[in-house]
Amino acid sequence: MAGIDPSAKIDRTATLGERVTLGAGVTVGPGAVIEDDAVIGARCEIGPQAFIGRYTEMGPDNRVGLAAQVGGEPQVIGWQPVASRAVLGAGNTIREYVSVHRGMKEGGETRIGDRCYLMGASHVAHDCRLGDEVVMANGALLGGHVEIGDNAFISGNCAVHQFVRIGRRVMVRGMTAVWKDVVPFVTLDQANTVRSLNKVGLRRAGFSREVMTELTEAFRTIFRSEHTVTEAVALLDAGTPCAEVREMLDFIRASKRGICLTHSTQRDRLDNRAAEAGDAESG
Repeated sequence: MAGIDPSAKIDRTATLGERVTLGAGVTVGPGAVIEDDAVIGARCEIGPQAFIGRYTEMGPDNRVGLAAQVGGEPQVIGWQPVASRAVLGAGNTIREYVSVHRGMKEGGETRIGDRCYLMGASHVAHDCRLGDEVVMANGALLGGHVEIGDNAFISGNCAVHQFVRIGRRVMVRGMTAVWKDVVPFVTLDQANTVRSLNKVGLRRAGFSREVMTELTEAFRTIFRSEHTVTEAVALLDAGTPCAEVREMLDFIRASKRGICLTHSTQRDRLDNRAAEAGDAESG
């Protein structure tokens, strides 16, 4: 078992592959399993009965809880083992019974940033991308290829469809289903329904009054005016939006699934008809 720092503490009942790398101060708990070619950074804690799959890479100071699985095989019927990875940054907390699966294809990867907090029994499927300081509450589920921006909060028992994008500093209410993209800085309430700008979260994050005012006006133009989303984006783009409003506009332009809107109106349905047809074809 080459590559194990002398300061690592490994319980006698743990099982490690022959090609495992453990950094300084790593602890491995009772019954844990770490497969070949896994790289565990300094001061990580691998809890009792946790499973770290092959090709997993962790930065320093990650904590993996009881019976959690990081880097397990993707849940794809007919999948054949390939050299794909799960990659974690620094300072993440992976609580009990969480599952994080590695990429589906050769060279693919599931990536989690820094200081994320994944609560009990949450699930991150193959090829997902999580930014920094993302929180997933108990039982939150991400399908394959989902992208979550920095500081987003996914509440308990939410289900996010594959290939969905959720922007930075979004708050998703518990028990919510999401199958369209969620624009940065908003709160989501009920299935695919934008409720408001995430003002509480933005104030806590120290956003200036000027930026808050611009975001509020942009939100009204996109979600509460008589303009279609396409018209609203063009109207805002014609001005001199701040960086945060520009982030919203760029996110909308990049959407392939259509975006979540406020409560349904004829305007919303017309503007998202093409995206809804695409969802049905990919379902």
